[in-house]
Order: sequence, then C-alpha cells, then structure tokens
Amino acid sequence: MAAVIVARRRHRLNKRLRRERIFPTRVNIFGMNEPEIIDTYRLSSNAILELLDELWSDLEPATKRSHAIPSMAKLLAVLHFLASGSFQRTVAVHAGLSQSSFSSALSQVLNAMSRRMNSHIQFPHTPAALKDTKSGFYALADFPNVIGAIDCTHVKLAPPSPIDYVCRNHRSSHMLSVQVVCDSEGIITNVVAKASVKDNLILQNSALFTKLKDGDYGEGWLLGDSAYPLQPFLLTPVLNPCTPGEHCYNAAHSRTRSIVEHTCGVLKSRFRCLDRNKGGPVYSPQKLAQIVVVCCMLHNIAERHGLEHEATVVEEEHQHLPHVGLLNSAGLQARASVIQESFP
Repeated sequence: MAAVIVARRRHRLNKRLRRERIFPTRVNIFGMNEPEIIDTYRLSSNAILELLDELWSDLEPATKRSHAIPSMAKLLAVLHFLASGSFQRTVAVHAGLSQSSFSSALSQVLNAMSRRMNSHIQFPHTPAALKDTKSGFYALADFPNVIGAIDCTHVKLAPPSPIDYVCRNHRSSHMLSVQVVCDSEGIITNVVAKASVKDNLILQNSALFTKLKDGDYGEGWLLGDSAYPLQPFLLTPVLNPCTPGEHCYNAAHSRTRSIVEHTCGVLKSRFRCLDRNKGGPVYSPQKLAQIVVVCCMLHNIAERHGLEHEATVVEEEHQHLPHVGLLNSAGLQARASVIQESFP
C-alpha cells in the first residue's frame, strides 16, 4: 500500500514538473503589407491565395490534430526558401517549423507543383496561340514567324551521382544545364532541366525537338544563338555576315532573342536558390531539376500577375561555343529565304 501511495505522489510530482509543449507560431500572410509579401515570397497575396487553392488538396494535413502544419505555412516556407536561397534551417525557423517538417513540406510542395506543370508551362500549339506568339515577337524587331526564343542556362550543383544529369563547365564546376524557351513577354513556354555537355544535345533529345521536326507547329521557328545547329525550325545568326541583309537579319535576330536572356536573368534573380555563387545546393540532380521546373512555374505565375522583377546579369561559366558540324541545307535555305523576304 505504501508503495502505491509513493508511486501516485511521484506521478503527481512528475506531472507538475513536466514542461508544457510550446508550439511555434506558424507563418501566414495576414497582417503583412503587400510589398513585404512580394519581397519575401516573390508572389502577391492574390497569387499566393490562388496557388494555395490549387494545391490545397495535396498540402492539407491528413491528420485532424489541432497543431498539424497548415497548408499555407508549408507553401509560404517553400516560397521563402526558393526566393531567398537561404539554408533550410534558417527558413524553417522563420516559418515556425522544425528542420524535418520543412524538409517534408518542401517535398510535398515540389511534388504538388510538378503534377500541375502542364497548367503553367505550355508551348503555344493552337492556331490562335501561335498567331499571338508570332505577333508578339514581330513587334520586338520585325522578325517574322517566331514561336519561341531558346537558350541554355546553368545551375551549380554539388558533386553529383549519377553523372548522366551533369556537365562540367570549363572551370571544372559541376553544373545542371537548363534549356529555356520563352515567348515575347518573358513567359517560359518550355523547360528541360537535364544536363548535357552541349546545349544542342538537350534540344535534340527533347520532345519539343521532335514536334518541331515533325512540323506540329506549322510555319514557325525558334531563335537560338550560334551554339545551336541551324535547322529549318531553328534559326541562328549568320556567323560571318557580308551583305546588308545579313547584317540586318543578325541585328533583328539579336534584339528578338534577347528576351530569353533577360528571362533567365529574371528567373535567377527572382529565385536566388538558382543563383548560388559560392557552391551549389546539396541536392541530387533529380531533386534540383524538380526545383528548377517549379521555379519556372512560379516565374510564370508572377509574370501573369504583372509582378515585375529586375534581372541580374547572368554570367554563365559554361562556354557557349559555336556549333560545329555539317551545315543543314534545309536550314540554310530557310534562313536565306527569311533574309531575302524580310531583310532585303
């Protein structure tokens, strides 16, 4: 009997001494002013709420516990992480999450966004969309029938495995190559986040290349720099222009294609996780590729909501050397026709 009494007293004492669990305050946008929201998350409050509504079914906690992490806290934590390029632990503390909770939220948000990629990144394919795209590009520098501007940018990566996804630049850094196609408004219409030694190999192994080659988009072409091979559907600059028409063609080509360079600069400036000057993020190539695609989706959401962002100068460590190979006769003929008809 005495032992039971002692046990009960000990239990009551431990109960009094037991520290009450403290739950951190979860982050949300209510109470923040609009400029602060845009600066922290790169999206406006309306854009965030629309995105939250779209992802809600994937992010809402399955448990009914009173302290389960709400979907808004998960989304905001990931947006802050992508925008700031800061460490996970730092962002987690700011969001009121533990390190493990943030890691789980990151995977949840990335997977939820990836499943909706086709809703936010679409290459123009209908007659009306193609016509609007061509008109937008023509307004830049009178270059006809342009359906996209293409370029390749690079994201630093921690020493990788497997090597298939990775290229080394001329300074022997590990890089993830990212092919970006955009329209005249800087909206990304196609992205391929797989690495290759040369830019043109990424294109040649993409679904976009097959559709362009098969003529799925009718009479129209991409504009690429000299690192890409000249094709009937991909026009590159004349390397050694001689005639006034070739000089005019190159000038219009450069002014029109510059939109994709600007877009890559805005993308990396808007989402600092893609612009690490002191080493790459410690993720697998597959995970980093997923992060890149999600950043492109968020970039499009921001642009469609009219959120402007200054572009940083993208200094690529990977050299864009002129393509060396057999000249494509059909491509030469297509380029010559454009020069003759539009830049006499």
